[in-house]
Amino acid sequence: MNPFRLTKLDRILSADGELQPLVAKARDLRALTGIVHGFLSPDLARGCRVGNLKEGKLTLIADHSAAAAKLQLLAPALIRILQDGRRQVNSVSVRVQPNAARGATPPRQKTVHLSTHALDSLRELHARMTPSPAREALAKMLRRHGALRKD
Repeated sequence: MNPFRLTKLDRILSADGELQPLVAKARDLRALTGIVHGFLSPDLARGCRVGNLKEGKLTLIADHSAAAAKLQLLAPALIRILQDGRRQVNSVSVRVQPNAARGATPPRQKTVHLSTHALDSLRELHARMTPSPAREALAKMLRRHGALRKD
């Protein structure tokens, strides 16, 4: 996202007095995220995010169990780093929450262009096949390409 937009949004949110606690919490979590990601290896940092900090308990959310296991092993050292930086962190909790949308590209719809000759051959094959799941799958594909009437 554009840093200018974030700054503008930050100013707008800061102007509303009722939102001040929320804005302050978001800033704290953003700062904690920077410290945590700076401490972790780049690969591990990509696989986790800061969830919350409440009553001295930092919650980290891992994308998969392998990242969670590594975070559990690094938790004591992370607590020391945060306490040295004057953060009120007494414990670290790690949860696993797969997040396919984060950092992953959405699956693309495959597009296949079949020649007229190929479609004719597949239509003939469909006509010769006995009823089966393979025949149904072939019929579905032919219908998608407009080479078989819908029955």
